[in-house]
Amino acid sequence: MLRLRRPSRTLGAALLVAVAAGTLTATPAHAAEGEPIRTGNYVYDRAPNDGSSPDRGTTDLVPLATGALTDGAVGTSARWFGDGTSTWRDVNVVFDLQRDYPLRQIVLTSNAPNAYWGIRAVSVRVRSEADPGYTPVYSQQWYGTASPLPAGTQLNNTLTLDLADRAARFVIVRITRLHEYHHLPLNEVALVQGSGQPGADPAPPLTATELRAEIGKPVKQVPRPGFADEGNYYASVPPDDGTPDNAGGLTAFPYGKLFDRDRTGYAGWRGRADAPKAVTIVFDLLRDYPLDQIRFYSKAPNQYWGFDEMTVSYRPEASATYRIATRAARARTQLDYQLDIPMGNQTARFVRIAFSRVNQYLHIPVSEVEFAVGAGPVGQDPAPPLTVDGMREELTRDTRLVDAYGQYLYQGWPGKVTSDAQLRQEAQDEAERLAGVAPDTTRYDRYGGLKSLGYQGATGYFRLTKIDDRWWFVTPDGYPFFLKGVDSMSPEEWGYGTLYRNPDGTPRDVFDELPDPAVYPDAYAKTDRGPAVSFVKANLMRKYGSDFEPAWRDITYKRMVDWGFNAQSKWTRDPQIKMPYIDQVTAPADAIRVLWAIDPFDPQFAAKLAGQVEALDLKGRKHDRYLIGYFFDNERGWDNEVVAEVLRQGAALPAKRAFVQYLRDTYAGDLARVNQLLGTSAESFDALADVTIELARVPAADVTAFITRASVAYYSTIQRAIKKADPHHLFLGSALVPTWHSSLAWNVGGRDYLDAISLDVYTDSASYLREYEPYDKPVLNLEFSFNTYDRGMRAINAAARADSIAQRGAKYRSFVEAQAASPVFVGSGWFVYYDQAVSGRPGDGESYNFGLVNQQDQPYTEMIDIMRETHRTVELVHQQGAATGPAVNQ
Repeated sequence: MLRLRRPSRTLGAALLVAVAAGTLTATPAHAAEGEPIRTGNYVYDRAPNDGSSPDRGTTDLVPLATGALTDGAVGTSARWFGDGTSTWRDVNVVFDLQRDYPLRQIVLTSNAPNAYWGIRAVSVRVRSEADPGYTPVYSQQWYGTASPLPAGTQLNNTLTLDLADRAARFVIVRITRLHEYHHLPLNEVALVQGSGQPGADPAPPLTATELRAEIGKPVKQVPRPGFADEGNYYASVPPDDGTPDNAGGLTAFPYGKLFDRDRTGYAGWRGRADAPKAVTIVFDLLRDYPLDQIRFYSKAPNQYWGFDEMTVSYRPEASATYRIATRAARARTQLDYQLDIPMGNQTARFVRIAFSRVNQYLHIPVSEVEFAVGAGPVGQDPAPPLTVDGMREELTRDTRLVDAYGQYLYQGWPGKVTSDAQLRQEAQDEAERLAGVAPDTTRYDRYGGLKSLGYQGATGYFRLTKIDDRWWFVTPDGYPFFLKGVDSMSPEEWGYGTLYRNPDGTPRDVFDELPDPAVYPDAYAKTDRGPAVSFVKANLMRKYGSDFEPAWRDITYKRMVDWGFNAQSKWTRDPQIKMPYIDQVTAPADAIRVLWAIDPFDPQFAAKLAGQVEALDLKGRKHDRYLIGYFFDNERGWDNEVVAEVLRQGAALPAKRAFVQYLRDTYAGDLARVNQLLGTSAESFDALADVTIELARVPAADVTAFITRASVAYYSTIQRAIKKADPHHLFLGSALVPTWHSSLAWNVGGRDYLDAISLDVYTDSASYLREYEPYDKPVLNLEFSFNTYDRGMRAINAAARADSIAQRGAKYRSFVEAQAASPVFVGSGWFVYYDQAVSGRPGDGESYNFGLVNQQDQPYTEMIDIMRETHRTVELVHQQGAATGPAVNQ
């Protein structure tokens, strides 16, 4: 057994390390029990800059017979003085005993001169001559985990490691410091011979260079009883940090960073602009095991390391598909993350752990993975280990996700659908409950305008105006209106669907059962992203009958009235539900693109827009009094990345010519000054349009001014095209994300040509409005939502994540009221009516808990009850500029 010994003080935690058939432990001791070996040499990978001769200042061989570490005297030492200039943390000392010896003990002594010295951690590994790799025998924190050392900390420290006569020729001792100012002291390393004979015919002694090369030899962990410690793993993307994992390819468990028993280190996937947002590791345990538990550890050095979500799935050899063991979310404040995943003796040979990061600049650390074996038979005749190609194929295998109703398989909850009869009963119960629901015509006009706020004059169409220095919509009948909308309020929205075939045409094996296409033909469609099935439509047919639309429309309209929503605000709508709505003008397919953005300087842009507006028949909608207005395109603006791409292009790009014209105008035609500014040597401004320009050379003020000029060109052209076809309805901008694919300069630059600025803001803070209030232009938030990580679905980001369905409602109230308090804010659209499919929407696989209603047409009542109360007072909040006061009820 291994024992840790130290005078009058025990180590903070016992280490359990498997060695051969036994388990090593640590207990206090005072001195070596036997005679230290004096034959051999040792070498440092980092020369001591303090301490005793002959060790001080050398990286040459030091004989054990004369070395400061092996002379039997604790008064001599090797020491490393931290001067703040060297960022290294570890020192390795490699011992060559010149033949195999049975080792009884290794005794380490470290005496700290004062509180600024200490060893944060120590590890020891050994190998015999015949073994190609090392076996770790100890890895643990020691007494220098704080600097200066806490008052009362023992300065004289000894570790005694009992090796039970393990054969070894080479020993590597690694000591670690806290930081570059921390000082390391090592006084003595006693390698005590045990019983048995040393090797009789050793290989020649190694040179200093050869001995230091031992540090890079693989470290092989000894399998532990009760754990599946043999196998291989493969990462979809090779890690940047952590050896040997960062070499890519297959990594054997015994040699891998994820199985080295060191939970303080990690294999790390660095974030960067081109980094994937998802990383998956697949593990081959080499045979079927009944797993009791999977333990996962991830230690993050700081808040810039972590991940947002992880999914663990598994399959036995006999299964073609994976099943989910768990899904989990991680807060970025959780630096020491541990997840224990109960497996209940489920059989698995293959395990996948998938990580996702919303921000691709976030670094992903994985420290340790453990597979604890449970009760039951272990596979006796496994297939051969998978090759790299086989492991890559595992990454693409399907995971079984949903039942016949599209519900997550691996969780139960109150109301989970178990039969068609349940759905029909729920339809009957809700129809009875909402039978008396109708618009309150004493309180609201037919469009949802609040009569108690006063008549403002009717124009027959929606308009925007200021009342007491606060912006409002005004309905066609002349009453103030605050938008409380819902996006995609239609089962015809195929974003609610999911692909049922893979890109190669093979079936997606993620469903327990698909709706019968003969019974539910309308639940299937060929979309532009592949063949899709909609569990929403199948469940509506089960609930209301094959001709479900009239009953669905009736109940949905009554829901909206009961819940206090007043508009279909964005995306697919049901035109037979009579509510105010917002429509979209899509961009011409032949518009010139710069990255994701449109080039508004294209001389043909106006003509292309006119053709698009005609094709969309805006003239046919110009007399629709329920139409509030239009937004153009979606979430595509200009930022510095777009400008950088423009500057890389030549004169063939209209935007590049426009940028050169901007420089000519701004710098009064002074070409010499422009060349000096940009580091160019163009002979004319026309020639400059064909020169690649570095964005870094352009003053920030000029970048902002050019984006503003582009915004004006863009929105003025769009406004003219829309108003020519439909002069009655509002132009509401482009539904931009303030911090993604756009910029403030773009969002407000063309504001004179907008009736309102439309944004999509997925957050729980209304502080974004402070940037827009100085421009005194109405602002809409046409997409936002709060989600909970539950029922197999995900949350879109940390700021929009809630802990429960009820908290989704609480966050809604807080956010909606905070937005409404702003004088420029005129309303919002909740994204969306139904949840996305657990098995992912077509195209990008999004599976977010967005809905007011789940895909089984069951409302989230705990959330909606809070929304209903919010909607009764939100106009008053906007009127008063604060979330206080009685309900508006007149």
